[in-house]
Parts: sequence; structure tokens; C-alpha cells
Amino acid sequence: MQTALLEKTYVDVPLVDATVENIAPYGLMIGDSVHKPGLSIPFYRGSVEEGENLDFVYNERAVVRTARISHRSPEIIWLERHTRMTQLFVGLGSTPFVMVLGKPNLEDKLPVLEDVVAFRIPPGHGIMIHRGTWHDFPMAFEGTPVTVLTMNSQEVVEALAAAREPADMDTGDVYKIDIAKHMGKTLRVPF
Repeated sequence: MQTALLEKTYVDVPLVDATVENIAPYGLMIGDSVHKPGLSIPFYRGSVEEGENLDFVYNERAVVRTARISHRSPEIIWLERHTRMTQLFVGLGSTPFVMVLGKPNLEDKLPVLEDVVAFRIPPGHGIMIHRGTWHDFPMAFEGTPVTVLTMNSQEVVEALAAAREPADMDTGDVYKIDIAKHMGKTLRVPF
């Protein structure tokens, strides 16, 4: 009896340098400029340019944490989204990182693969993704590990940490899917 080998069907995700303009459909780029400058706080005028509050949205309790990211396979197994919160990822240090993002489509249970892009985020920059933006956890771009500061909700962190094994999730504000299982294609970042 002959066993047929199943070949993966790859979809190479475009890898692009993130800019304020090209990342806007997915989220807000956070960089070295002040977001919406002009907030009037009188104590340090002339030496501090204050910006307006970011539109960070979360359900229940906000949490801030860090994660150290090392090299991994360029294949993207999982995409997830959160409908009750935005999420912030900022790279610390002098190493870029990559965010694989798909445009929000809250009315559908699957991402539109043609809208999935791998954005190379410059060192010291980040992104606050919109509610419903499909995403994978940040990836190290170069061989050097990168530490990422993330703002999230306690509900999401607890749900992910409670998972006994990697599998699809639809728990609280976590909707996470195995792309190959649901769409028959394997996403790949062309590093």
C-alpha cells in the first residue's frame, strides 16, 4: 500500500517595512513622534511635548507585561483576534520585530488571507492593533532575540495561559484558529 505524502500549500505573506500609512488599516504605529501632540499639562512646558491618550480599549482589567522572543519557524500556524480590546506591542531595545496582521473582519469567522501582511516594526517602535485585527504573536526578525512590551487584558492572558495544549480557542475574548486546519493553507513569512 502506497502512502501519499500531503504537500503543504504555502501562502507567502508579504514582508514589508511598517509605516504609519501602511499599518493604519491594522492598527496605530507607535514610534518616536508624539501621538496627537498638544495636551496641555503646565508643569514642564518647553521641555515636554505632551500627547493625547491612546485609544487603548480593554475588557475588565488591563495588564502590562514583557515577553522575550527568539527565532522560530517562518510558518504561521495560528491567527487570533480580540473583539473587546485593542492590544499594544512595543519592541524594546535596538532590534526590529515582525507582526503578522490581518485586517479586522468582525462579521466573519476566518481572516481574508490576501489581507495578511508581515510588518517589520523598527527598533523602539510598536503597534496598537485595532479591535478584531487578526494577528500572530510577534516574531524575532533577525537572529537576535527581542523583548516586547505588551498591553493586554487580564481576561485574554488568563485564557491563553490556561490552555493545556496548542489548539483552537474560542474562550472569552480569545478567538484563535489553526490556519491550515480551517483554510487548507500554511502562511509563511519569507525571511
